[in-house]
Formats: sequence, C-alpha cells, structure tokens
Amino acid sequence: MESDHEHRWPLPEDAPAGADLSRCVHCGLCLTSCPTYVVTGLEMESPRGRIYLARGVDEGRIELTAAVENHWDLCLQCRACEAVCPSGVAYGRIIEHVRAQTAAAPVTGRITRRMRRFVLRNVVARPRVLRVACLPARWLATSRVRSVVERIRLPGRMGQLVAPLRQLPSRPGARFDGETLPATAIGRDPAVAMFAGCVMNELFGNVHRATVRVLEAAGAEVSYPRGQGCCGALHAHDGDLAFARERARATIAAFETDPEATVVVNSAGCGAAMKEYGELLAGDAAWAERAAAFSARVKDFSEVLSDCGGIAGLQMGGRATYQDACHLAHAQRIRQQPRDALASVSGLACVETPGSDLCCGAAGIYSLVQPGMSADLRTKKAIAFRDADPDYVVTSNPGCQMQYEAAVREAGVKARVMHLAELLDEALPPATH
Repeated sequence: MESDHEHRWPLPEDAPAGADLSRCVHCGLCLTSCPTYVVTGLEMESPRGRIYLARGVDEGRIELTAAVENHWDLCLQCRACEAVCPSGVAYGRIIEHVRAQTAAAPVTGRITRRMRRFVLRNVVARPRVLRVACLPARWLATSRVRSVVERIRLPGRMGQLVAPLRQLPSRPGARFDGETLPATAIGRDPAVAMFAGCVMNELFGNVHRATVRVLEAAGAEVSYPRGQGCCGALHAHDGDLAFARERARATIAAFETDPEATVVVNSAGCGAAMKEYGELLAGDAAWAERAAAFSARVKDFSEVLSDCGGIAGLQMGGRATYQDACHLAHAQRIRQQPRDALASVSGLACVETPGSDLCCGAAGIYSLVQPGMSADLRTKKAIAFRDADPDYVVTSNPGCQMQYEAAVREAGVKARVMHLAELLDEALPPATH
C-alpha cells in the first residue's frame, strides 16, 4: 500500500537512487568546499544537508516543502564536494535527479519552471531560434548603452537586474559553423572532431576559431561534424533528464560520422556532461553501448593539447591568473593541464589567487535564477582580482568568462577576460597565424 507521502509526492523514474543517497556518511569534509555553505554557514546549504533532505523525502520522513525545494535550488552543482568526498558520493547525479523529482511535483515556482523549461527546450536547443534570441545580446555587448550602464552603481535588486549586461563578452565573435574544416578527419593522426555547442557557439565563436588554430599549430587535424547542436548539459542540470537524453542521442549520432576522432570540447560544463553520456543513457539498451563509446572519446581542449605535446615558441608578456572552471576541476578532475599550457608561454607570469577553484557563481543559468548568491560569489572573485591585479583572467568555460567580465568591472581592474584557447592563440608564433 502506498503511503500518504508517496501519494502526495510521487517519485518519478529519475528520483535519486537510494544507493547513491546512502553513500554519504555525513563526515563534513565537503563543507568548506561548498560555495553556498561558505557564504551562508548553514547546514542545509551544504552537500550533506541537501542529501539528508533528499534521503528523508525518499524515505517518507520529510515532506517535500517549499523550504526543501529552495535548499536544493540554491545548489550551484559545482561538484566541488565530489572532489573531496572520501566515500565517493555521486553528488552531481544526486542533485540532477533531485531536480527531476521536484520538476515532477513542484511545490513552488511552477510558472517559472515551465518558462525555464520552455526556453531551454525551444530556444537554447534550437540553433535558428537561439541565433535570433542572441542578436540583442550581440548588439548590447558593443553598444554605448552598455558603457553607460556599467558606470551606474545601482543598489540591491536593481543592480541585480543589470548584472547580466555587465556579463556580456567584450568581443562577441561571429557564429562558428566549421567554415573551412572538413566534416571528418578519418585516417589522419591525431584526428580531432570539434564540438561547438549552443550558447557558446553564438557568443563565443572566436574561442572556437582560436581552439582550431592552436590545435592545428600543435599538429592535430581538426574536423567539424555537421548536424551537431546543444549537448543537453543545461537541461540535465535543470532536472529535464528526458530532454537531456534526446540531446545526448543526437550528439552521439552526429559524431559517429568520424568514429575514431577525439571529440574536443572547450566548454567545461559541456565536456563534463558528454563524458557522462554513458551514465545518462545506461538504461537505454539501444544507446548504452554507443554512449559509453562516445564518452570515452571526449576530451577537454587542454587535455588534447597536452596529448599533442604542446606548442613551441609561445610568447606573451603580462600577468595571468587561471581560474578553475568547476566542471573541469571537480567533475573532470582536470587542473594541471591548463596551468601547464599557460606556463609554457614565454614571458607570461602566472599568478595564483585565493579561491581559484571556488565556484564563481555562473553555473549555467544560475546567475539568472539565483542572482543574490551568484553576486556574492562573484564579489569574492572581484576581491581576488583586485588584490592580484592581473593583465589576463583566464578560464575554460563560457559561463565563467561572462561572470568574470562582470567581476573585473566590479574590481576596477583592466584585466582582459580570456578563454585559455584565446590566450594561447595570441601567443602563437607569427608564422602560425
């Protein structure tokens, strides 16, 4: 017989697994790594606190209330807790499934959730619609309106409303469509297939072009499989696992035209999601094996560059600070390769800042749906930048780039915010351009 709890809060197929929840032994080693706990000091804004709530809801001891839902929603999904957990708790998987659970039986924000899902499915995941939607952002990024707004210091919620304007890239590049790249690089060694993505492709096309130039300078043969699009990472993070699986299948199929090539990804969030397609589609008999094979081919840009042996003759002056993208450092466990790449640039001084691996508060669409916490975390970065006074702030994720655009303005420093590929591209010997 179903309990009253089960009747009122039906757990969907994608609710968190009891085996995952029970792995947490509540040791507390995750606390100081969790951005929301660092800011609030509240137990329920920590990984173990959120897992305690999830386990209680799963077992029927805790009612799924607005307060519970809000604690889960405040999580950035940075997965810093995973990197320090001695019990191997798959927190990223837990929180995605928790959000799938709340999406099936929301207590609060029903209209907001429906609007968010509509935008993610019908704008972000549709290249032509997204292209039109990004036109105002492209115009604002280089307009006089932006320069005027950035000089105005608005308090409280008004300041939060204009924060997205400060986050726009200073130099939005033209959309990348593979241009002169072949559709496949079969038979070439090393063969690399370029993933472009959705929002990054619209606002950071120049990062893709820089990635291609750097990899070609390192000796890789780069291809661009046609028919690719959004990878589904944003949908999975929002709890829309069904649609994330659709995007995963479409992405896998697009890259099977070049089955031996390494799939290079220069967006940390996308790369982490694509490396976990095998897990996402493990229950799909028709796709499980294909997904696992695809995930095994996915590598971050810095990994591919390291595999190629780097590039000789890189040169650039100034001071650079590298800021770890959460899904690169914590989910993919890649920290050293980007730093090694920067260290290989002659004349460039690399400066470490406190909290370089603490989440900046971007976290996909988090800065839009949780502007207060996002701003608190951005301010921590701004203070670090002000103290270090770098010439370049370097990262490996588009969302982080946008957050740092606002942070350097908040700090009042003149640093250029750059993707790792962009900086290395500028450091290439003249003959390679």
